[in-house]
Amino acid sequence: MSMTMKAILATAILAFIAALFFWTGGNASEGEWLGFSDAVKKAGETKRIVLVDVYTDWCGWCKKMDRDVYGDKEVQAVLGEYFVTAKLDAEAATKHPFQGQTASEREIAKAYGISGYPTTVFLTDEGEPITILPGYIPKETFLQVLEYVHKRLYETQSWEDFLKSKKS
Repeated sequence: MSMTMKAILATAILAFIAALFFWTGGNASEGEWLGFSDAVKKAGETKRIVLVDVYTDWCGWCKKMDRDVYGDKEVQAVLGEYFVTAKLDAEAATKHPFQGQTASEREIAKAYGISGYPTTVFLTDEGEPITILPGYIPKETFLQVLEYVHKRLYETQSWEDFLKSKKS
């Protein structure tokens, strides 16, 4: 094979890898992302809060959240230490046990009232909703949300009071 052909082949391979990286949301696969029912089961066993990333394949903001927030090492460390994480494709027909029945991921998203993506859902270790946050959340704000939720401060303090205490 000539040097020119090798260069073309190498360029094509690199372009393919770059496209794959972009379309999969960068390094969002780092960390442990479970299916919905596996995450709820694991949370019950470990007594951790569940974070569910509700997304769609076509959602640009979901890819940005994966790349810039979930792909961040600091965010990954907090998630790995305090949460069980799950991905839920709001358009998938994949079935999971849900509220005593079997429901598709699409039906689960609808049951939580989710119609925009990305949406972050926090569940207790028993699968009960804590809060549902629609939209892209920048890293610094997301880290504050993770602290507020994993320390269970929502039980005794409003979000506004929590933010005020952070500024003091």
